[in-house]
Amino acid sequence: MTIREIKSDLREIQYYYAHEKEFEKADKIVGQNRITEKVARYNAAVRNAPPRLYDVYLSLYIYYNTQIVAADDMDCSVAHIKRLNRQLCEFFMRELAV
Repeated sequence: MTIREIKSDLREIQYYYAHEKEFEKADKIVGQNRITEKVARYNAAVRNAPPRLYDVYLSLYIYYNTQIVAADDMDCSVAHIKRLNRQLCEFFMRELAV
């Protein structure tokens, strides 16, 4: 996987969590969307991440925070959140390559 593919997947995961209730309702009517498999795969991978990367994943993609809000919550700079997010993408690239 490339960094571009990881970032695209993370945007889809972020969208999923922003609209999770709608997806759950639709699951009962239409069936499960493929994004739920992707979410499960990334969630399983992030369990092996260092705590800071795990926290960034939760803040940015599960809780749908901006990098500014994540920086404020984690008491660090936006530049540091950007570095951690890049490290998170690189982590996923290694973890999901198998």
